[in-house]
Amino acid sequence: MGEWRAVRAHGLAPGASDERIWEALLKELAWVYTQMNRELREYLAPVFMLLELKTIVLCLRNRDGGRISEIERLLTRTLLDDSLQRALRQEADVPASITAMLASGADRLSALREAGAAYAERGLRGFEDALMRGYLAHVVTTRLHPVIREFFRAFIDLRNLMILYKQLRWGIEEGGVFIEGGVLEVSRLAQAALRSEPGSLDELVKEATGLKSVPAAANEGALETVLLGSLTQRLHHTTPDENTVALILDYIWRTYVHARNLAVLYHAGELGAAALERELIA
Repeated sequence: MGEWRAVRAHGLAPGASDERIWEALLKELAWVYTQMNRELREYLAPVFMLLELKTIVLCLRNRDGGRISEIERLLTRTLLDDSLQRALRQEADVPASITAMLASGADRLSALREAGAAYAERGLRGFEDALMRGYLAHVVTTRLHPVIREFFRAFIDLRNLMILYKQLRWGIEEGGVFIEGGVLEVSRLAQAALRSEPGSLDELVKEATGLKSVPAAANEGALETVLLGSLTQRLHHTTPDENTVALILDYIWRTYVHARNLAVLYHAGELGAAALERELIA
């Protein structure tokens, strides 16, 4: 955590924002992409797309707020294809952008259709949630490199455990919200939600992460940090030197973690040191 103490002490770069933090991540991802051959690009494409989902959401948020220059900044660095970029860049409002993406990108990003329906019901928050859930549910049904498949299964477990936490903590009851395709079976997660026993969440977290005990999570963000940190350590420490796909995946993920930590400092930098460290991924 020493790195983040130093960043906090000196402050973030002038003009820091969610968009500028994400723009820096996109710049790094674009560089990584240019270093890979066609085969590696095909293997890693699902991971790049996973991260680019946030680019789509940020562009729509900025469209909603009339911040056109921020959309341009993001799309200058993105790996999204030209048709999706046009939909995000040229339309007058969020509904028109979503409609244009559906017309141009539904075949490549099938989750857009479900996300578009969610936007009509729950706004951008609903769109973002449906886009992520739909993408994850779809991508694990496709042909993936074994390393990438294991990553997505672990990532789905992470998402599902956060869904279970919200159900147990807030009493949310939404049928069918768990995502198929993880290591943890959806039926077990549904049973844990039905029993409403917080201890069952701890057991599932330990199973998914390999931790012998689960640090006390005072809030949703702290639990997410535990889960993301476990995935980070798994990718970093189990990467065989001879597996180029695993090495690149580890680097991409660490780049994402760095951006996520910067965003935490941007939004929660006034928290006390102990509370802040619970939100940062080591």
